[in-house]
Amino acid sequence: MDRFGGPDVLKVIDVSIASPRPEQILVRVEAAGVLYGDVMRRTNRYLTETPLPYAPGTEIAGTVVEIGKKVSGLKVGDRVLCRVGSQGYSQYALAEVAQTFSLPDGIGFAEATALLAQGVTAYLLTHDVATMKGKAVFIESVAGGVGMQMAQMAKTLGAAFVAGSASTEEKRDFARKNGVDLVVSSLEQNWSEQIMKATKGRGVDVGFESSGASFVELLRCLSSFGTLVKFGRGVDERQSFDPTRLVGQNQTLRGFYLPGYFDEPHRQLLDTAMHSLIDAVLNGVLKVEISHRYPLQDASLAHRAIEERRTMGKVVLEPWKTKA
Repeated sequence: MDRFGGPDVLKVIDVSIASPRPEQILVRVEAAGVLYGDVMRRTNRYLTETPLPYAPGTEIAGTVVEIGKKVSGLKVGDRVLCRVGSQGYSQYALAEVAQTFSLPDGIGFAEATALLAQGVTAYLLTHDVATMKGKAVFIESVAGGVGMQMAQMAKTLGAAFVAGSASTEEKRDFARKNGVDLVVSSLEQNWSEQIMKATKGRGVDVGFESSGASFVELLRCLSSFGTLVKFGRGVDERQSFDPTRLVGQNQTLRGFYLPGYFDEPHRQLLDTAMHSLIDAVLNGVLKVEISHRYPLQDASLAHRAIEERRTMGKVVLEPWKTKA
């Protein structure tokens, strides 16, 4: 994209295939994850500046076709999962070997992309940011790519009660079938009353909020000594918040930003998260739902589906597929 705007600013162009630098690999991309963060960059609402021109895509899965001179432990033909800075919406992409993970045969390329940003976010939120065992938990957009993995992890870690919000009955039914105890409509006013009733007036111990739409209601059903975790930003979010309202009930407001974990002090935690996620999928403990698959030419349709809240689980581009 060479300008900010709606989905139509995304366009496919032909470029030459670059050779990897010494600590890089060249990957034939079989699946590229599409994230809400990609939508935010396209509309110039991301938390950090997006330079133009910009080629979106930060997570890819595929096979190694060329390796740099200093790369060890990988060979041509290996299946890999990679975190890239940009340019993931492509048939071929360069990846740093330090941001590359071996992908077992038992996990599909599309399913694998759900583990990089969304899976790691879900893992860190439930394993590092907050304690789940014995807690009552609320997850905004619980039928989404992050939310559905968070719900499964919270249950696995011993959460006593898992609730969430979703915009349609189809999504709410999907979440209930995947073990969420109570799913409220995100479009309904005063849904916090349902949470308070279900928890017998206690409220939730941990609330995860990403868009801003649930912020006020979630504070209304946050328990004493409860924690509200803010892990995203809505497209047009504006909050007016008096922090002193936390004081009387000893509540905590916590922020989370995944790229902040990419620094060296947190590298081991990220590696642990990735290996745990891969094992969980292989063992059937974690299920990944692929909601929509698009060819590269339809990247704008993928963005539009996310913006219109028509997706559940993961959205991927499959660059070698042609339009139907």
